[in-house]
Amino acid sequence: MAVPEPDARLAQEKEEESEEESEILEESPCGRWQKRREQVNQGNMPGIQSTFLAMDTEEGVEVVWNELLFTDKKAFKAHEEKIKTMFEQLVLVDHPNIVKLHKYWLDVKDLKARVIFITEYVSSGSLKQFLKKTKKNHKAMNARVGSLGAGMGCPR
Repeated sequence: MAVPEPDARLAQEKEEESEEESEILEESPCGRWQKRREQVNQGNMPGIQSTFLAMDTEEGVEVVWNELLFTDKKAFKAHEEKIKTMFEQLVLVDHPNIVKLHKYWLDVKDLKARVIFITEYVSSGSLKQFLKKTKKNHKAMNARVGSLGAGMGCPR
């Protein structure tokens, strides 16, 4: 029996890891979003215990599957209407600088409850990191554009 070359074995291991990460763990009630094994870091968002990469099967894009876990079902039931109202309002927010909340639903089981919500996937890191990058790039771009426009009839 031939032993695979080290490079071929490494490539095969990476492919198997990739297949494991893309394995579907759960699906939304409507079937549109599919939660995958790969966890993502969406910055420090208080109260959100789990964030997973997911697939939007209608749009064909990656999204984030967020889970808020409530271990006390009675406490959850006491605030359920407030939670629903808050998420209904968040779904309506549409602004280019705010991460889009696509959909949410409640999953209430025997002893636990969770709020699952789907947001757009910001692959460039946290909002803080993104704003730092764009702020630096904006200053550099303004300086460069200003010097390029000089002498060409462009106001500075």
